Amino acid sequence: MMKRLNRVLLCNDDGIDAPGMAVMERLARYIAEEIWIVAPTQDRSGVSNSLSLREPIRIIRRGDHRYAVYGTPADCVAFAIEHLMRDTPPDLLLSGVNSGSNLGFETILSGTVGAAMTGALLGVPSIGLSQVRKPGGPMRWQTAEDHGVFVIHTLLKATWTPHVCLSVNFPDINSEDVKGMKITTQGMGSVKGVSVVPVIDPTGEEYYWMRIKRGAPEDHESSEAFAVDNGYIAVTPLDHERTSAESRNALLEALSSIHQS
Repeated sequence: MMKRLNRVLLCNDDGIDAPGMAVMERLARYIAEEIWIVAPTQDRSGVSNSLSLREPIRIIRRGDHRYAVYGTPADCVAFAIEHLMRDTPPDLLLSGVNSGSNLGFETILSGTVGAAMTGALLGVPSIGLSQVRKPGGPMRWQTAEDHGVFVIHTLLKATWTPHVCLSVNFPDINSEDVKGMKITTQGMGSVKGVSVVPVIDPTGEEYYWMRIKRGAPEDHESSEAFAVDNGYIAVTPLDHERTSAESRNALLEALSSIHQS
């Protein structure tokens, strides 16, 4: 049995009262002596790692080491690490368990991953965890709950680059059918774009919903989407560095040819 951590910080983007936070708290009890929960008051999915730089955030204390924040997941992490826990920082940040996947392009939009990225930026080892669910299907929380402690303990035995966070996706299958764990690449996933859906309210005024367009993933075998579709828990190390090496080289070559002409 791995030695328990002193303290762990929990966050999410589904809100402090979301069922995934209850799963995360149960997992954390096997991992750390002291658990801190600092999470949004309500669902803040899709806000990535945005910070509330132009407005204040307000806090509601929900009990010992438990705080609800009127802000983004990144606000929650920054408030916890830089203020609440400044003198006794967490050994680990766990973000999630998210209700739904964070695969491919979804990781750029995700508040779950955004919280983990913010934790990594502030020097705390950080892991985002998500339970994949197909549209209209059941939410298989038990899969994340049964495998979560093993996954976290396994990852903590390794080391990863500072300012890198790990994104874990549990497949949408029953717990006993999970084949194992794979270290994966991000890939593109199923996101194909964004649509704007107009709706008329009872007064006749128009308002709009933003919706993600999806299609079949076309990722290679090393991608996280391929892994979860084939029954594996996917673990992807994510960095803030998003430079495309291929495009950078093409631009350098174009610029060089201009200078030579």
